[in-house]
Amino acid sequence: MRIALVGNPNVGKTTLFNALTGAHQEVANWPGTTVEYVVGRVRAGGDGADVELVDLPGTYALSAYARDEKVTRDFLLYENYDGVIVVVNAASLERNLFLVLEVLELTPRVVVALNMVDAAEANGIHVDAEALSHRLGVPVVPTVAAKRKGLQELLQMVRRVAEGSLVPLRSWPVPYPEELREMLQPIAAEVASTPVGQRLRPEWVALRLLQGDEDVIRHAQVVPQGRQAVNLALSCCAQQAGLEVELGGQAVALDPALHRHLRSQQSEFELAIADAKYAHIAEMVVSCVRRARVKRTRTEVLDQVFLHRFWGYPLLAVIFFVAFWLSFIASAPLSDDVGNLMAWLGRQAAVALGHAGAAQWLQSLVVDGLFAGIGAVLSFVPYMAIFFAIYQILQDSGYMARASVLVDRLMQMMGLHGKGFFALVSAYGCNVPALAATRVMENHRDRLLTNLVIPFIPCNARLGVMAVMTAAFFPGTLGAFVMLALILISLGVVAGAAMVYRRTVLPTEPAPLLIELPDYHIPSLRNVLIPTWHRVWMFVSRIWTWLLWATIATWALTYFPVGQPVDQSLAARLGHLMAPVGQWYGFDWRLMIAILFGFVAKETTLSTLGVLYGAGSDGALAHLLTQSMTPLVAFTYLVVYMLYVPCLSTVIQMRRESGSWAWTAVGIGVNVTVAFGLGWVLERLLMLLTGAGG
Repeated sequence: MRIALVGNPNVGKTTLFNALTGAHQEVANWPGTTVEYVVGRVRAGGDGADVELVDLPGTYALSAYARDEKVTRDFLLYENYDGVIVVVNAASLERNLFLVLEVLELTPRVVVALNMVDAAEANGIHVDAEALSHRLGVPVVPTVAAKRKGLQELLQMVRRVAEGSLVPLRSWPVPYPEELREMLQPIAAEVASTPVGQRLRPEWVALRLLQGDEDVIRHAQVVPQGRQAVNLALSCCAQQAGLEVELGGQAVALDPALHRHLRSQQSEFELAIADAKYAHIAEMVVSCVRRARVKRTRTEVLDQVFLHRFWGYPLLAVIFFVAFWLSFIASAPLSDDVGNLMAWLGRQAAVALGHAGAAQWLQSLVVDGLFAGIGAVLSFVPYMAIFFAIYQILQDSGYMARASVLVDRLMQMMGLHGKGFFALVSAYGCNVPALAATRVMENHRDRLLTNLVIPFIPCNARLGVMAVMTAAFFPGTLGAFVMLALILISLGVVAGAAMVYRRTVLPTEPAPLLIELPDYHIPSLRNVLIPTWHRVWMFVSRIWTWLLWATIATWALTYFPVGQPVDQSLAARLGHLMAPVGQWYGFDWRLMIAILFGFVAKETTLSTLGVLYGAGSDGALAHLLTQSMTPLVAFTYLVVYMLYVPCLSTVIQMRRESGSWAWTAVGIGVNVTVAFGLGWVLERLLMLLTGAGG
């Protein structure tokens, strides 16, 4: 049994999905796109039938044109499923019921999950679920997903609907005006015998034809009856626009002037249909919702502080500083334990291989290559896990949405689109999905601009390398200040690059940010741990192929010629070719090699450094790094590394999103120039301030 899960953003849809499926989830890309969707399995109940739950991207309507929202629409239109769960926020029915009505016009196999009823009642909002169910004609189940309340009732109801034992009302979900229904009925009659009309409700197809939905028109025109329905819809538009075209006539000749008139009338139909839906929603809310007078809610009180035009920004800085500080303090012992464990395993492997009489090159590959390289990467997994757990807490609590509102004011000043904030924030996890997240922007220039500045945001792989080196050279609280300084430098570069791009090659005015702010609430432990686990596991699982081959390649470059020291190896020869660049910054050849190899995958940087510095046999990588460079050189390296060319996967994704290798090359060139240019400037300034370097 396959069930689709849909809903507006911020209705608790993902919380409900996590509560139902637990750890039984898979994350993948939708065919033909880079938009992520999640599939989970709900364990079998008494009847023994598992339920496959598909968590679709959040959307406000089925007429959305953003790419991730279109994934939701296309699934409901063209994929096979047995039922739909539409999640609504009990405190925001006026906004959420629009999507419910649109889904009901598409399929009657719907169950409405009335979520967050506890928060709604705390705000004096009481929803009569039975009355709402009667008005909609489908089951409405009250739930509190965060507390796992109502989930079994929801599953039982959706199974009954999917299996046909509970038949929803077949009446048309929206009482459209009589004149509109008179136009819809003949169009729906023509559509009914077509393939698209047999797969979808003919009335819904007729609605979309009247509104000029190009996707539906394309699918309807494959058969003569469908073409007749399209012509009929165009004739209705022409008549309403006052044009002399007979109803049901031949195809309307779309000269430019006539096309403008018809498109204007289609927009009028779209507004009339939306008005009818909202009028029906208003009637349902009046009859099904009772509001009691209450004191100011907790959310209203907190928003006066967190969204304050002055205090909001210092609090934003403090909250993120504390998040980084906790990541360092809490994860440092765990990272040390992982590093010590890998070093111990390397020593044991060396002893075992020696007793087995293994060849010297094999011993070196295992100990100096695999254990040193992979161990260096695994040692920063605790940093990532704690950081993403804190990030998930901020997101689930409702604060991240407030942070987006605060930062949006600054983004508008920089020339960035407000929706770009989500892409920039997600870039701290990985630049690749962040680039895909820019698809929510309707304007191509806004998408392109955000794509060009995202690589300046350090992803979790770069953050891991930065965390290790920062903790080594700037221990304790100082490390938190240094890390925050690096992030601020990155954001400054993003701002500067955006303003330069906007004022030169990509001039346009960004649109304002429209966002629904969820109520504040305390995240459940389950909703923090499961997404954190998935982020860390996806990172670890996707790096093994790159990491393994990069580690072997690095080892080979350092091992050959056989019998020669590392500083005379193939890697050293390659590094010495880049020495003229590195000497400007105090970087030795090993640091330059690590920068070069990091282009394949940033996750390999630590493994490369681990092999080059011999971390598997001579001690911990952090200790070896502190013995080979000064804190000033380390800070400069961190700045260059943070802003340097992103990984190969990110470059490929930039090409896909921009649609041009030319723009991708521009982005790479700017990254290299800014990274080494700013690194040189900062190093000279710090040398003057500290008196270093003579």
